[in-house]
Amino acid sequence: MSRAQFSTNFPYTATAFLIGSGTSILAGFIGMRIAVYTNTRTTFMCCQDTNAGFVTAFRGGQVLGFTLVGLALLILHLIIITFKATWFDDELATIQASAVCKGAVISPECKS
Repeated sequence: MSRAQFSTNFPYTATAFLIGSGTSILAGFIGMRIAVYTNTRTTFMCCQDTNAGFVTAFRGGQVLGFTLVGLALLILHLIIITFKATWFDDELATIQASAVCKGAVISPECKS
């Protein structure tokens, strides 16, 4: 089958899936490390004062959330930069040439 009959986003989807699965593993590892460390500190602080334990748990959750969101945004930004640098320019040129030749824009470059 030709690309016109069966169009896929093969390099984009496969690459994003593989990078996403690796990022998920890394996020789980980092998240569990932070959670275990924070739970230990929270338990110790709750022995002294429940308010101090709550503050410790709350701050640990903030660190966890910001770390995972920051990791996700970093990976997303790297994926976009990689796609633009490697595949996207060629595909965009193909799509634009196809649109020009199919009548979206009248151009002398197309042979009718």
